[in-house]
Amino acid sequence: MKKRLAIFLIGICSFLLASCFGQHNNAPNKGVNLDSERVYGNRGGEPKQLQNKYPEDKDGKMLERANKLREKLFPA
Repeated sequence: MKKRLAIFLIGICSFLLASCFGQHNNAPNKGVNLDSERVYGNRGGEPKQLQNKYPEDKDGKMLERANKLREKLFPA
């Protein structure tokens, strides 16, 4: 009895999982906004976001602070 039940359950599980694989689960999936320039911008063109511009470090304080942080985070 247990053997028949086990075979039956394995058969049911394999039948239910059969729809997850193979040719049955290949629905065409076209992106909704593939042509939208608002979403993706101009593909192949220049980015619209401007590059960050930082003030010039004239007295070396930024470099000194960056080196202190590097030593703290990555001790040699």
